[in-house]
Amino acid sequence: MWWQEKKREIIMVIHFKSAFENLSEKDVDEFIKLNKNKLIGSSIFTSNNSITSKIVRFVEKKKLNRDGFIPSHTGSIIEYNNNIYVFDMKPLRASITLLKNYLLNTKDDFCIVIRDYDLDSKMFSANIAYHIGEFYPFLSAISSVFSKRNTKYRTHCSELHLRELQKQGLFLDINAEITPLELLDVLTNE
Repeated sequence: MWWQEKKREIIMVIHFKSAFENLSEKDVDEFIKLNKNKLIGSSIFTSNNSITSKIVRFVEKKKLNRDGFIPSHTGSIIEYNNNIYVFDMKPLRASITLLKNYLLNTKDDFCIVIRDYDLDSKMFSANIAYHIGEFYPFLSAISSVFSKRNTKYRTHCSELHLRELQKQGLFLDINAEITPLELLDVLTNE
């Protein structure tokens, strides 16, 4: 249910969907309240049965010869209007969902990687929130896994998350043109 791994003297906490499946609304509220400071700036990696998700996961599985959980999307956890949200750079427009509602209602498979580094969470949240409502076409989402290059439509989900961390001096040795699975590996020290 709750998984911790110690690497490089850092404890990385990852919460999979199964950890939330039988929790009440009160339990989810308590989880968010207890972890609020570390949740902001953390990431949520998702996969689902959409065509886009299936294509991204298929390509990543073949390219990296991987089994197990393969995400097709990276959501960024932000604070916005005094609430905790998941920001999604997904087609057709970037949007936000209350983290509580997401955890209680999503059909997606997911894992939350709680950050283990210091971060200016206000700056991170403001910079990510700037993109709410931004246009993001399906073709750009699918092409990201093949070319990993920015398009005229801005940055892909995992790139946006990593670039905001890099603005704060983190993970500077990593090329920000990164897929969700590659970012998951970076953040979990794989």
